[in-house]
Amino acid sequence: MTADVPRPGLRERKKQMTRQGILDAAEHLFSEHGYEGVTVAQIADRANVSVKTLFKYFDSKEDLVFAGEADVQDALCDAVREREVGQSPLDAVRVFLKDLAAADEHANGIEAFHTAFGGVPQLRARLLLMYERFEQALAHVLAEESESGAGHPAPRLVAAQLISLFRLVTSEEARERVASASADERLNALNAWIDESAALLAEGLAGYGIRTSASAS
Repeated sequence: MTADVPRPGLRERKKQMTRQGILDAAEHLFSEHGYEGVTVAQIADRANVSVKTLFKYFDSKEDLVFAGEADVQDALCDAVREREVGQSPLDAVRVFLKDLAAADEHANGIEAFHTAFGGVPQLRARLLLMYERFEQALAHVLAEESESGAGHPAPRLVAAQLISLFRLVTSEEARERVASASADERLNALNAWIDESAALLAEGLAGYGIRTSASAS
């Protein structure tokens, strides 16, 4: 028998509601006007809080876009850590990505994130930092599991490949594949892209692009 988890107090619940209200306001405004077309003051006004209050919850406008980063990182690591017997880390990430895409089918899942924010110059560095953090966290999980010694390249190399699959789901090529499909088939198109990319990773790179004739001088 498990003990009941205590319900947060009124003060904490109000803080959670305020934080979520700010995030909801930002999401709506970003959707309507784009990231660059929205100011912090407009978000605060939409959420019925002051700019000072907004900055008590978020350090920057960028943080409003990446508010769920830690949750996604934890879920990704859990998917690999808790994978079924006989399942590889690659398969675990492939399934995780497809589940993430299906979670918001009408918005085309993770593809929608890149559509909204992937082309914003101010966010590119922050997006790369997020993927680097994902890679580090996943490498740690793999190193613990394999008991690799310090400095062994395998966990980090594998993590880098798995995160490359994660980031390239929102690449220009993936977005073109999704955009070329009908509205009803976009999720299937994204899933097919994930499966094909994972299959290529599984095959390895040794046989890819082998030159069969001398290049022209």
